[in-house]
Amino acid sequence: MFARKQKSSDMLQSIQRFSDVHRDPISRVKHLKLLLDSLNVHEKRQLIDDYSFETFHLVDELLLQTEISGNPQAAIEAESGLWTLEQLLCLAPELVGNGWQLHAIESLLKKAIYPHNLLAVRKIAIRLFLIWYQELAVFGKTTPDLDRVFQCLLPYFPLRNGGSTELILQEYCQSAGTVQWTSQSSQTSTSSGGKLTAKERAQMLQVYLDKFLEYCTRETTRIEWNDESHRLECAKFILDKVISLYIHETFPDLETNGVDVFGGWEGAGDSAETLDTADPVIIARYWLIRWINNVAGVTISSNNGTVHPGLMLFHQALFSCAAATNTLLSLQREAMQLPLPCNNVIHKVVSVLAAWLTQQEIPRFVASGAVTADSCSLLVLHVLLSFFHSPYLKQPGDRAQSATSIAFTILKACRDLICRKQLPQPLSTRFWNELIARLCDAGIDVCSSADRFAQETAAAFASTILSAMVIVRAIRGVEVDDKIWDNVHNVFAHGIWMPIATQWAKIAHAVTRAMILHATHVDIFTKEEIEQNAQTPPIPARRGIRSENFGRSMVEPQGEPSPTGGVGDEANSVATDDSADDVVFIDTDDITRNVQTWDGDTTRWICVWKRVMCLLGPQSKGAAVVAVDTIGQTIQHLLTVGLNTLAHWLCSRLLIVPSSILPQCVAPFVHVLSSNKSPPQLQAHILSSLIGLLGSAEQSVVSQLPSMSPRHLSILSPHLLQALPRLSHAPSSDLLKALVLLCGEHSTVESLLLRNLSQADLTLPLYLLCLNALALLIVQRADIELMQRVVDCLRNHRLCAKLLPTFCSSVLPLARFGMSSAVLETLRACAGALRDERMRTEVEWQLVSLCMEGRRREAPNVLCGVLADRQQILEGAMVTLSGQWPLPGFSAAKWNSIDMPLSPSNTINRQEVAFVDRKKVIISVAKNGLCELTCRTPINKHVWSIDQYSLERNQSTAVTDWLKREVAKGRRGGRDGGGILGTMEDPLDALFTRELTPVQPATSLDSESWLQLIQTSKRTPQSLNALHSPPKALPSSRLLEWRSFAATMGFVSAASEVPVNFARDLRHLDSTGAREVHKFAVIYVPPGPMEKQAILSTATHSADFEKFINELGWEVKIGKNHEGYTGGLAVDSLANYWAMPDSEVIFHVSTKLDGEATSKIRHLGNDEVHIVWNENPQRYRRDIIATKFCDVLLIVEAADEHNYRVRIETQSPLEFGPLFDGALVGRSELAYLVRTTAINASRAYRLVRDEHARPLRHRETVFSLDTKRHVHPTHLCEAINSLYIPTMVA
Repeated sequence: MFARKQKSSDMLQSIQRFSDVHRDPISRVKHLKLLLDSLNVHEKRQLIDDYSFETFHLVDELLLQTEISGNPQAAIEAESGLWTLEQLLCLAPELVGNGWQLHAIESLLKKAIYPHNLLAVRKIAIRLFLIWYQELAVFGKTTPDLDRVFQCLLPYFPLRNGGSTELILQEYCQSAGTVQWTSQSSQTSTSSGGKLTAKERAQMLQVYLDKFLEYCTRETTRIEWNDESHRLECAKFILDKVISLYIHETFPDLETNGVDVFGGWEGAGDSAETLDTADPVIIARYWLIRWINNVAGVTISSNNGTVHPGLMLFHQALFSCAAATNTLLSLQREAMQLPLPCNNVIHKVVSVLAAWLTQQEIPRFVASGAVTADSCSLLVLHVLLSFFHSPYLKQPGDRAQSATSIAFTILKACRDLICRKQLPQPLSTRFWNELIARLCDAGIDVCSSADRFAQETAAAFASTILSAMVIVRAIRGVEVDDKIWDNVHNVFAHGIWMPIATQWAKIAHAVTRAMILHATHVDIFTKEEIEQNAQTPPIPARRGIRSENFGRSMVEPQGEPSPTGGVGDEANSVATDDSADDVVFIDTDDITRNVQTWDGDTTRWICVWKRVMCLLGPQSKGAAVVAVDTIGQTIQHLLTVGLNTLAHWLCSRLLIVPSSILPQCVAPFVHVLSSNKSPPQLQAHILSSLIGLLGSAEQSVVSQLPSMSPRHLSILSPHLLQALPRLSHAPSSDLLKALVLLCGEHSTVESLLLRNLSQADLTLPLYLLCLNALALLIVQRADIELMQRVVDCLRNHRLCAKLLPTFCSSVLPLARFGMSSAVLETLRACAGALRDERMRTEVEWQLVSLCMEGRRREAPNVLCGVLADRQQILEGAMVTLSGQWPLPGFSAAKWNSIDMPLSPSNTINRQEVAFVDRKKVIISVAKNGLCELTCRTPINKHVWSIDQYSLERNQSTAVTDWLKREVAKGRRGGRDGGGILGTMEDPLDALFTRELTPVQPATSLDSESWLQLIQTSKRTPQSLNALHSPPKALPSSRLLEWRSFAATMGFVSAASEVPVNFARDLRHLDSTGAREVHKFAVIYVPPGPMEKQAILSTATHSADFEKFINELGWEVKIGKNHEGYTGGLAVDSLANYWAMPDSEVIFHVSTKLDGEATSKIRHLGNDEVHIVWNENPQRYRRDIIATKFCDVLLIVEAADEHNYRVRIETQSPLEFGPLFDGALVGRSELAYLVRTTAINASRAYRLVRDEHARPLRHRETVFSLDTKRHVHPTHLCEAINSLYIPTMVA
C-alpha cells in the first residue's frame, strides 16, 4: 500500500547506473523511476537539475535512434523516452524555459507529434508540447512557428482558410523549423486523410479536442516552479492562445460582434446559420464552449465534489482578463444557437447563467464592481432567452425533448429569480420590466407556433410569465408599464394551446385567494390546499411541462455515444448531466407560496387581480370554456367572503358569452342571484338568460333550481312547467328536487311526483326523493287524502319493504297536529302490507310509540294487531308505559316508582332478600322491616313500599243537621191537631228501645258452700310475688300486609332461590336502558374563517340559533336534577334534551360545550349525526370537522328571510325522511322536522346492521338469557320461611 523508501546505498547505486551513459537506456530509465519514486518534489528537482545532461542524453538515446511512426515495439521504447522527457520538463521548468536544449527538445517533439504516429504516442507528445510551450512563454521564448504548431495539434480542426492541420503539422515535423515553413504552410490548401470518411474525421477531431482541452487545464499544475506565480502566467498564456488560435478561428465574427460586458455591448442578434452536428465547426464549437464554461462554473460545481486544481487556476485566469471574460460571455451566447443534439453543453451553460441570474453566485466582474448587477443580469437574461430564437427550434425533429428540457431549465431560473425574496444585489425597475418583456417576446414566438416544442412548453411559458407579472407587481411592488401588460395579453391572445388557458385558470385562482386575503383577511384556502399548491406535481407530458426522454447528449459520460458517433471523456467536466437526462418543470404555485399574510397593498392586489381576470374571457377562442369555469369559481369565492361588488362585475362579463357555452354560466348566475344587494338590472339579465335556457330544455338550469331562492324560483316556475314535457322523459334528482319546491304552488307537480313514484324503472334514490317530497308535503298541508294515495301506491311497489317504513316514519309528525287517528290507521295498513318481518316490526314500534304518547282511544286496536303478530314486548310496553308522556326524562328504575339502588356489594344475603319468579317478572322483597317490593320486567323496573294506611270514614252531617232543625221547631200536635194533617209525631218516639235483663250468676253454689270449701281445704296459703307479664310481640303492620298480599297473589309456589353473586346480574339488568337513546352534534358556524379551530372556539351564537336549539329540545344541566340520558357529558355541562316514552335525544351544542376545541371534538366527533347551522357565506364541507363517526350531515342555511334550505350528506346510502337534500322549510317547522329527520337517520343507520335490536329487545334478551337463568325454584319450607318472614315470640 505504501512505497518502501530505498536505502541510501541503493539510491547511490541507482544514481550511478542512471548517470552511466554507457549503460542500456532501458535499464537507465528503470533506475530513474526508482529514484523518482523514493524522493519528494524538492529532491526530484535537485536530482534532475544535477543530472540534466544525463537525463537529456537518455531521452536522446530513446527517441532519436527509434522509428516510432509504425512500429509498436519502438513505440513502447518511445513512451519511456517521452516519460523521461516529461520528468525533465516538469521538474526543471526554469532550465528548459530559458532555452536549454531548445532545438534538441523541439526536434524530439517533432518526431513525437508526427501525424502518422500511434494515437497513444501523439497524446503524450501533445501533453509534452503544451508543457514546453508554456515554459518557453514564461521567459518569452515562443515563436510564431510554435503558435502555428499549437493551433495545428488537432487533426481536422477547421481553419478559416480551409487549410489542413494534419498536412501543416506533417510539414512542420519534416522541416528544420525555419520561417519559410510558416509562410509556405499557411498557404497550403490541400488536406490529407482522404482515406477517412467525414464521420471518421469528425470522431477523431472530437477525441483529440477533448483530450487537448483537458491537457491545457491539467498539465499547467504539474510544472514544479520555484516561483508559484508562474503557474498563473502559464494559465493566462494558454487561455489567451486557446482564445486567439482556436475560439476566434471557430467563431470568425467574435472579434466584431462579441459581447463587451464592460462596455455595455451585447452583440447583434443576427440569425445563426444552421449546420449539421457532424460538421467540424459544430464539434469544435461544442468542445470549446464546454471547456470555457466549465472553467467559468467551477466555483458553482465545487460544492458538489472535489475540483481539479487546474480548473481553479484557469478560473482565476479567466476572470482576471476583461477580454477573456467577454469571450466567455460571447461563447455562452453562441451556445444558445448550437444544434439541439448539443443539449449537454447547452444545459451546462444554462446552469452557470442561471446561478448568476438568481445571484446564487455573484460573478467576479460584478463582485469587483467593474460591472453593475443590473447590466450583468440584463446580459445574462438576454443570453438565456436567446435560446428561444434558435433556428433549430423550428424543426427539432427527434430532439424536441432536448429542446423542452432546456426551455424548462431557463424558465425555472427566471421563476427562481422572481420568487427569491432577498437578493444580494438589488435589481432596478428597468430590469424587472425588461425581464417580463423579454419573456413575453419569447412566449409569443413559442406559444403561437404549431409544433411539438411549442405544445410541450406553452404551459410553462404561460405559468412563468403570469407568475412573474403578479409577483413583480403585487408582491415586489415594482411599477410595470402598461405596454408590458399588453405584451402579456398578447401571449394569451396568440397562444393556440389549451395548457395556456389551464395555467391561467390556476394562477387566477391563486391571485383571487391572495386578493381576498388582503381585502377581507380571510383565507379561502385550507392549510392542506396551501401545502398541496406549494408541492404541485409536474404537469404531464404532452401538456407542456414534463419530458420523459430528452435524447442523448453530444458527448455523454461513461462512454455514451455523441451525435457524431464518437466517445467523449468527462474528465474535465465540472457539471453532471442529470439535468440533461431528466428535467422537469415543477409547476408550483409561487403566488400562494409567497403570500402567507395580508401585509401587502390591497389596492395593488385588486388592480392586479382585475388585469389577470381580463387576460382570458368568454370571447377567447378555444379557451372560453376554461375562462367561464374559472370566472364561475371566482364568483363563488367572492360571494362567500362578501366581495359582492367584484362578483357582480365578473358576472356581467358572463352575460356576453356565446350561446354554445351559456349553460356553463348557470351556476355562477344562480350564485349571484342568491347574493345580497345584487343590482336589479343584473338580476333581470340573469333571469332572462335562464328563461331562455329553460325554453331550450337545458338540463344545467334544472340542476341549479334547487339552490335558488323561493322568490326567483317562482319567477322561473311557469317556464319550468312549460319545459317539463321535454325534461321529464328521464327524471333526475335535480329535476325532482325542483318539482318538489313547486309543489306548494302547482298542483300538477303533485300528480307528477305520484306518477314517478309509480314507475318501475327508477332507482331507489329517486324513489326516496319523490317519497320524502310527498311526505313533507303531507306534513306541511296535513293532507290525509294524499297520504292515503301514497300508501295505496306503495302497497304493491317492488321496493315496498324499503319505502313503506321510511314513509311511515316521515308522516309521524302529523300525530302532533291532531291527526293521530289517521296516522295510526295508515301505519296499521302499512304494517299489514309488509311481508318483511324486520320492517313490519319497525312500523309496529312506531304504532306503539304513538299509543304510548297518550292515544288511548286507538290503543286497543293497536294492541290487537301487536298480539296477532306475537309481539309480546310491544304489548308490555303499551300496557306499562302508555300515557307516561311527556316526561322530563329519567332512568327505568324511576318509572312510577321509588328508587331502591342495589348495594354496592356483588353478593346477596338470602336472609335479607326473598325472590319470586313469575315468568316475565322477577320480584324481590327486602326483609328489612320496610318490606320494599321490587318488580323487574323486560320493560322496566318498579319499586314499591308496602304499608298499612288507616283511613278515617267521613261521617255525613246531613241527618244531624236535619234533626237539629226539627228539634228547634218544637213538638207539634198529631193528626188530630191543627192543620190539615193534624199534629205531627216526634220521629224519635218511634226509635227502637231494648229492655235490659239482669245478669245470671255463673254457678248455683251459695256463699256458705264456698266458705265451707275453703275451710276444709288442706292447701297452705303462700305469699306470691306480683307477676309482671311482658308485652305481647306482634308483627308490624307492613309485615302483616305483606303476608296478606303474598298469600293472596300465591307467591309461595313461585318463591325462588338465586346464587350469592346474583346482584351483579341485577345491576346489569338495571343498567340496560329501556328507551332508545341518540346523541346529535349541533354545530354553529359563524361568519368568518371556515376553519375547524375558529368554529369550535366560538362560545356565543345568534338569536336565531338560540331559538332553533331551544325548539330542538329543552335545556338541561347535567347533574342530580337531570335523570335522563347524558350522552357522555360531564356534570354541570349544559345541553339540550328531548324525550319520548320510547326514546331520548341529547344535543351536543358546540357553543355550550366547555373546554377548548380539542375537548369539544371528543363529544362532537363521536356523534353519528351532525346538525350544522351555517351562518357563514362559505359553503360548509364535511372535511372541515373531519370525523369517522359523522354518518349523516344535516346543514341548515338561510334561503331567504322566512325559509331555510337543508342540505343532507351521507357517507353511505340510507333511507330516511322527511327532509331531503335541498328541501326548503319554513322557520316555524324547521326544528321539529330537523329533529325528526335526525332521529330517523340515526335509526336508518342502525337498521343497516343486521345485529341491531331496539333497546327493549336488547333488555328482553338480557332479562331472559342473562338474568332469568339464574333464578331456580326452592322447597316449600324454604319458600314459607322466606316469604312469610316468621316472628319469634318469647
